[in-house]
Amino acid sequence: MDPWDDLLVRAQAEVRLAAEGRWEELAVATAERSRLAEALGPAPRSALVALEALAVVQHELTITLKQERDRTARELAGLGTGRGAVAGYAAAQAAPTRGWVDGSA
Repeated sequence: MDPWDDLLVRAQAEVRLAAEGRWEELAVATAERSRLAEALGPAPRSALVALEALAVVQHELTITLKQERDRTARELAGLGTGRGAVAGYAAAQAAPTRGWVDGSA
């Protein structure tokens, strides 16, 4: 297989990994593709079609990663809100209880 086409196939596999949320595998695959691309050096004219397709696939991957980043940020923000509510509840539970207005029980 042409090495430039191989990069395209690898990028397409990365898009699938991202869509499936397989982040550890995606990190390894992306690092490997980057290493292979660097080893290839400048692309010949014959690689133009593969590189154009690779740009499209890379754009898809970037969009998927941004969407997942945004989803994770929303999820984390929700956890922060939940922690504030729990902390408020815990503080209310820890406050001394009094039976009457004058503090006598």
